[in-house]
Amino acid sequence: MLPWLVGIYESQLECMDQEFAKLCEEYSPFLGPQLVMTKPQLMQVIPVERNIPVNYEALPYERVSSIIENGKSFAVNDCICRKKSRLLGKGCDKPLEICMAIGDEPNLYDNHPWGGRVISKEEAYDLLRKAEEAALVHMTGNVQSGQHYICNCCGCCDAQLQVTRAGLPGVINSHFYAAIDPEQCNACGICLNERCQVGAIVEVEGSYRVNRDKCIGCGLRVSTCSSEAIRLIHKSPEELMPPPKNQMDWYEKRASQRGVDFSAYK
Repeated sequence: MLPWLVGIYESQLECMDQEFAKLCEEYSPFLGPQLVMTKPQLMQVIPVERNIPVNYEALPYERVSSIIENGKSFAVNDCICRKKSRLLGKGCDKPLEICMAIGDEPNLYDNHPWGGRVISKEEAYDLLRKAEEAALVHMTGNVQSGQHYICNCCGCCDAQLQVTRAGLPGVINSHFYAAIDPEQCNACGICLNERCQVGAIVEVEGSYRVNRDKCIGCGLRVSTCSSEAIRLIHKSPEELMPPPKNQMDWYEKRASQRGVDFSAYK
């Protein structure tokens, strides 16, 4: 029941070399349908929190600070997707040591076989700010409680963002979308060229608009818009797909969609 991604793959960080990277690349066409065709989704986007509308009271699983505050131990490790891409001579120069593990027990990552560098809660918040400055998307497990990681992803290395950029909607669960006021937009192009990781910005008659089918509501474009033309909007109840309650609920729903009897795993 444990998926290759997110699950087994990330544990191979210390084993990742060029040969393994090539094997992962060859596996991608077979892995892709498993990632995107079965619901609930593997991951959900958590927007840049300061860009959530002030008149909206975000639910705990929509706020990255809730995940940090509920954690009792923290570690950071290299992004395995970015590491794989670099071994293949592709990818980007965005920060490598940027993906976080969050534990529900104190000192969980001391001498942990998963590796990683133990950090404090304050350092975890610093990493979030570093990720936002680098235009990386906060993503975590698609559950309402019990999240144990925050990945900070780019559109050139992360498989789910790549699929979204290619035009397949609903690959990642998201709770917001961005909107651009064309009258305020000064067409500077920063949102299109530097911030959006999924190609959701399109140029229209001297300004820009958001392609709702691609937008994942990450909030990365809002804070860097010099004309304050971009805002996040919470999706309507009809558009939302609430995450499963916890990891076990996620496994059970995922198994049901795949025709697997999950009762043996409880």
